[in-house]
Amino acid sequence: MNETEARARLERMTDAYSDPALTEEDIYDCVMMSRLVDANGLAPSDPDWTPTWDLNRGAAEGWRRKKGKIAMHYDFSSDGQSFSRSQAVQHCEEMIRHYQRRIATSIRVPGTLAREDD
Repeated sequence: MNETEARARLERMTDAYSDPALTEEDIYDCVMMSRLVDANGLAPSDPDWTPTWDLNRGAAEGWRRKKGKIAMHYDFSSDGQSFSRSQAVQHCEEMIRHYQRRIATSIRVPGTLAREDD
């Protein structure tokens, strides 16, 4: 899968253009954070890197960003109608959990600092 395909899939996984929509920058960030070290141990910054993705990671971040965009909204009633924006927040939380549970792995990128307890 190349970057264009990864982006398109992430757009679908996050329902990117529904309200609250993700920006082009949000989507780019989610794609970039989905990149993994490849099977040869090459980091995404290596020119010989084979595109390797964990799109679940990017999708969880996309839903976090959507949640952040609506977090300050509130429920209200007007003219006998009720508007429960908190339902949208709950939906985002459910989607975050859905994709977090599916994140494949956590791999240290070569050349990064190790934590002291590693």
